[in-house]
Amino acid sequence: MRIANAGPELDVVPPKLSDANPSPDIVIAPFDPTHIDAYSVVNEPRLALWTGSTMPNRQECSDLLSTQGGTRVEVKKGTVVCVRTDEGRVAVLTITSTSSDDDTGDTAQVTVWSEVSD
Repeated sequence: MRIANAGPELDVVPPKLSDANPSPDIVIAPFDPTHIDAYSVVNEPRLALWTGSTMPNRQECSDLLSTQGGTRVEVKKGTVVCVRTDEGRVAVLTITSTSSDDDTGDTAQVTVWSEVSD
């Protein structure tokens, strides 16, 4: 999945770049493509860096988001990030490549769990 100015929107099946309706869950940070942002109207924690030695499961990502989440993270190839979507789903992404161009964006392998958080 490409992460650029237009998202992606992770609550649709399959996830896709957003046409702004609905809004994207994550975007490459404006003027700083070494970071990704998750916009939230209420500034709730939507992104958290995973530092474990194995890939997190849904509950581990949910717990991490609740305790250490924010709205911006720095990424490089190999970074693992937990995400909470607009509709409350939990996702995990692994950055597979980065770019200094915010239109081209970064790429990531993404898993979105179908159930909504409690």
